[in-house]
Amino acid sequence: MNDKLRQVQSIPNSMRFCFVALASSLLFVSNLAAQISDLSDLRKLLVQDPQKVSLAGDGTATATPSNPNVFFATPGPWGRLRCAYIYLEAPKSLVDSFPLPNTKPRWSFPEEALPEIEPLFERAGLSEALITLLLSERNLVRENGFIHLFPPLPDLEGIPPAARTIIYTELSKYQPNEFHVDPVLIVGQTVREWYRTSKLRPEIVAKVEQMSYLRGETTAFSDISAVLNYAQSDSEARTIFKAFTRTRALMIKVEVDHNTNVEELVNYWTLGIGLRRKDVEPLVQSIIDTDGIEALPLSHMLPALVRKLMYTYPGLDLAKHGMLPDCHWTSLNFFNYEPHEYLLDSRLATSAVLENFEPVEPPYKYGDVLFFLSTTTGDAFHSCVHLADGIVFTKNGRNLLSPWVLMRLEDVKKIYLYKGDGRVQGFRRKDPNQSLPSQ
Repeated sequence: MNDKLRQVQSIPNSMRFCFVALASSLLFVSNLAAQISDLSDLRKLLVQDPQKVSLAGDGTATATPSNPNVFFATPGPWGRLRCAYIYLEAPKSLVDSFPLPNTKPRWSFPEEALPEIEPLFERAGLSEALITLLLSERNLVRENGFIHLFPPLPDLEGIPPAARTIIYTELSKYQPNEFHVDPVLIVGQTVREWYRTSKLRPEIVAKVEQMSYLRGETTAFSDISAVLNYAQSDSEARTIFKAFTRTRALMIKVEVDHNTNVEELVNYWTLGIGLRRKDVEPLVQSIIDTDGIEALPLSHMLPALVRKLMYTYPGLDLAKHGMLPDCHWTSLNFFNYEPHEYLLDSRLATSAVLENFEPVEPPYKYGDVLFFLSTTTGDAFHSCVHLADGIVFTKNGRNLLSPWVLMRLEDVKKIYLYKGDGRVQGFRRKDPNQSLPSQ
């Protein structure tokens, strides 16, 4: 024993330090490996991209997104959902079927509102000279009960955002102001980030940024006509118009591994009644059993009609019934294998809700329909379907340029509750067995 001790003491200090450091490193790796169920999990943690590996407070290895456009939903019975923001634009073939708007900016008011226009402009802080020019009789056009004003482009561009909000909030009340009623909405991003991956020239993006304004918490843009003045060709004008159909959506994958509670996961996405269980369960188990595949798109968990519509824009063929699908048609057809077209009729859609659904409070479950209700009239002005952890399936508008997308409920609220006069009410199907099992 003494001989061995003397041998150790005879090792130089520098070498002794290396041995200690090496032993510490081996101990750290050993502890980390012990906390991971198998080598495939370790490999998965080490090669993830765009994620980075960190140690949680309890020492367990976790993966956190390094990309701001990627995040994880709160874990729950719905599983581990990896979410990424993507941007959709209407296809060129659809954009080409639309006539481009006139390049001369126009503001329209009802004739009876004429006495209120000047005080509105004064409240917004427009100069006296501009107000006089706008309300000059020789510059007014009267048509079908409306008065049309034509702000000069340089003056229009110079209006500050706060003033624009005041004026455009009033213009949004009248249907002839198409792009004020239904502006381009930039949700949760700056203008530059929103159009970063678009084909717009920086000069065009700068003009959009200059003429944007706030609608509630959301950045809005209504001066499409004005920006078209800067198009250098017909093709660029259509590129600009196409960019204004841009929508931010969520692309979601369900991450699964050997630690996944398959029964709980499948039970959640089959409503607890086995809806599509024969399709969902084998797929989930197959992903778990296959090396190199750790996730499946959320769309595989959803009904057939939803899978068909998700991330798409309506085709002209959907107008064959005289009107395009809207949010209520989308929500109430969620579990239907073939859409029930009578739900295009708002009266019959309301009747379907009253007969087949009952109101529920949060926390919402998969398949709950969330109606946005007016606090004064009780009317539903929007609806969407809750999926998991505040993620919804929605179509924001009855028009060809509004796609079916996945969004966060908080972002949908920014679009529809900006006036502060609405609320969200959940409704759940009374008998979930009425849902069609053949999906």
